[in-house]
Amino acid sequence: MGRLKTLKLVLLHTSFNFLYQFFYKIFGPKKGRITLATMRSDQLNDNLKALHQGLLLTDIKQIKIFCYHYDRTFSGKLGFLLASIKALYLIARSDVFVIDDYFFPLYAIHKHEDNQVVQLWHAIGSLKKFGLSLPDADQSVMRPHTNYDWVLINAKTDQRAYLDAMAIDEAHVLAIGSPMVDDLLNHRPQCHSVVRRILYSPTYRPGTQGKQVMNYIRKMIDACQQLTGQWEIYISLHPYLKLTSMALPQNVHIFQDAEKVKTIMPTVDLFITDYSSLSLTFSYFERPILLYTPDYDTYMQTSGFYVDYYQYLKAPYFSQATQVVNYINNKLDYMDLSYVHNLKQKTFPHQDGRNTERVVQFVKKLTRGE
Repeated sequence: MGRLKTLKLVLLHTSFNFLYQFFYKIFGPKKGRITLATMRSDQLNDNLKALHQGLLLTDIKQIKIFCYHYDRTFSGKLGFLLASIKALYLIARSDVFVIDDYFFPLYAIHKHEDNQVVQLWHAIGSLKKFGLSLPDADQSVMRPHTNYDWVLINAKTDQRAYLDAMAIDEAHVLAIGSPMVDDLLNHRPQCHSVVRRILYSPTYRPGTQGKQVMNYIRKMIDACQQLTGQWEIYISLHPYLKLTSMALPQNVHIFQDAEKVKTIMPTVDLFITDYSSLSLTFSYFERPILLYTPDYDTYMQTSGFYVDYYQYLKAPYFSQATQVVNYINNKLDYMDLSYVHNLKQKTFPHQDGRNTERVVQFVKKLTRGE
């Protein structure tokens, strides 16, 4: 890390903590207030959305919402600074503060115990490493995934990964289920007799690797023009990835909307990704999953996985987009989907439709100091 970047982080760390301590001393937490906060979207999605809907059915009266989407533009950076100050105020004022992803301002403060923070991670399952599991993350000025009081996850088998990625005690990582699974249980896969659908979802890469993602997308778009039969191609970009303009064939659609992903998943005949945990979510519909991993060796060195990736998913994998398309044309309709069925069983231990209820009750108890 360069000196200038280190200096900026030190200044942010100091100033953010000063503001938080000021807000805490002047105002302090308001008993019973629950704040749902995200810095990955301009609206509540997935687990936070489900939790919010569940809380509205209780007698909780003080529910605050904070959403901000950082787009890495100059105006976005200024907006991020202002949003961070507002977030610090909300943390100081909240009895319980619930987040669903990386939350920069939180890692700069010396948090008080009566501002309780719950991490309700946005993904189902754990595949690729993140947070403190990444190289040098523990030595960062802004040490990520700290100041959590509780981490709520989907499955007990994922606990070890979250303990590795976050600064949290084992007893405070609870596998009570992901609220967004309840909505998933209400959907059934749709069938298409003529025009079929592909959803391609490449994952985010940090730093200069991120620029390569658009190259992989272009290669996939070009290769898909050789598909036999009629296909609609939907490409979902990670919210942190900058979308560049490009001319698209009529049957190709690119979007950056986490809600749209969930909406179209039941209508998708084939899911393609590299390292996205959406493969775990998609396994619920028991449809084919293919892996397009052109930079697997590099990704292993810079990020890595909590599992033996190819062995865990057991999905067909390819290093070239043309290989993916060739497989679709010649073998897709004859695939043995037992690997998808097994993945579904590993991923969804709580299929009782009460995940949201359990999380709501847990958060509600925290407001009473239990």
